[in-house]
Amino acid sequence: MNSAAGVARAPSGTHAASAPVSLLALVKQVVQELGTLIGQRRAVVEICRTCDNPQVRGPEPAVKQILHQLVKNAVEASPVNGVVRIAQHERNGQVVIEVTDEGPGIGFADFSRIFKRGYTTKPGAKGQGLADVEWRLAELRGGITWESPHRTGRGTCFTVTLPAAVPSQ
Repeated sequence: MNSAAGVARAPSGTHAASAPVSLLALVKQVVQELGTLIGQRRAVVEICRTCDNPQVRGPEPAVKQILHQLVKNAVEASPVNGVVRIAQHERNGQVVIEVTDEGPGIGFADFSRIFKRGYTTKPGAKGQGLADVEWRLAELRGGITWESPHRTGRGTCFTVTLPAAVPSQ
């Protein structure tokens, strides 16, 4: 299997107003909302963090949409009883979120198309998820990179960076 890492190109456009958003609370909310899918797949979702309460700038619905899509994709890509890891840490004024699955990885032929609106490998899907993630990240002045296969010839890791919210004094 071929391996690749990629960087999504963020479209230019208007940037949404910023407000502090508690990332840990939002991750827990997304995992709870995806509970039926997680249960059907018998997936294990691990939430790891190296900072107490990471906060990002955004409107909350935009941050939530990004997390929801990446975690949903990871659960769907992983085998039954697979592990999905959501890691959070801070680096250079940014909050870094890594969503890693244990799926087969992204096929070489798909590398250049995964963020294109309308492109999908899922039967019945519309191919909007990663395109929407890319658009929301541009709105929030964030970025996304990916690596597939991530480890031992399998899995994919999407890494999102968002500006950290500065706590009010």
